[in-house]
Amino acid sequence: MTMRSFRRRILCGAAPLAFAAITLLSNAAKADDQPFATVYTTDIEAQGEKEIEQNFAWSSGHAHEAFQEIESRSEFEYGITDNFQGSFYLNYAWSRTHSPMEPAQTSSLPGVSGEFIYRLMNVYFDPIGLALYVEPSIGNGTRSFEVKALFQKNFLNDRLRFALNINAEDNWEKNGLGHFDESSALEFFGGLAYNLTPEWSIAAELDNERGFDGLILGGASTYAENAYFFGPTVSYVGHPFKVTFGAQAQLPWASDPTHTPGALDNGYLAGAERFRIHLRIATDF
Repeated sequence: MTMRSFRRRILCGAAPLAFAAITLLSNAAKADDQPFATVYTTDIEAQGEKEIEQNFAWSSGHAHEAFQEIESRSEFEYGITDNFQGSFYLNYAWSRTHSPMEPAQTSSLPGVSGEFIYRLMNVYFDPIGLALYVEPSIGNGTRSFEVKALFQKNFLNDRLRFALNINAEDNWEKNGLGHFDESSALEFFGGLAYNLTPEWSIAAELDNERGFDGLILGGASTYAENAYFFGPTVSYVGHPFKVTFGAQAQLPWASDPTHTPGALDNGYLAGAERFRIHLRIATDF
């Protein structure tokens, strides 16, 4: 064997290893991105990493009335350990509802939230990703407590990601008499995201939101409503910013277990928005 042939064999054998190493490094660099608008993955900040996120959401369209809502969440995330992330939110929500029979009603609700995610299984080393999520919130006349189970499975060398969230939330809202009305929700959020390039990804998200009267976590509850939302999401992971934009429309699959007249409108839940838009801008520092 000549020296030239020997070198050629070495280079041919090293090329696949080099390609695999570059791919793994590329995937590791994107381990904390979130390609969905409403679905959480089990990818979180590593120990000592910090991120600031600004989230905006716009909702519109109730049956038989004009409805607009804008929500804003400013978030600081910190990796306490490689498997435990803590976050702090400043929340703001503004809504306006107007129907032909009633004067316009406007509400403004500032508040704060804490978010804690503990990862039990890492999708890059274990068969699936699994994490637990807890979020207490308090606002102007409102209280809530939410828990989630986060699941993730990657395919095609991590270019294709499937995520599923099971969410349960209790809510307390102060009424005009000074007492708190109790309600809750059980939600199933699923998404499939594909990386077109290391920077760009596209996704599809399907959300099933079930509302209850009473508390599903801390008391008795009665199943009250059921709605579905679906739409696309586009995400860009760059430096120094990561941007995610998603849009969803309510599907005509709603149901009303209480059989309340007017609760459904041609298959849509009358009291739920018809359209949603989500925008998230994030940066590490």
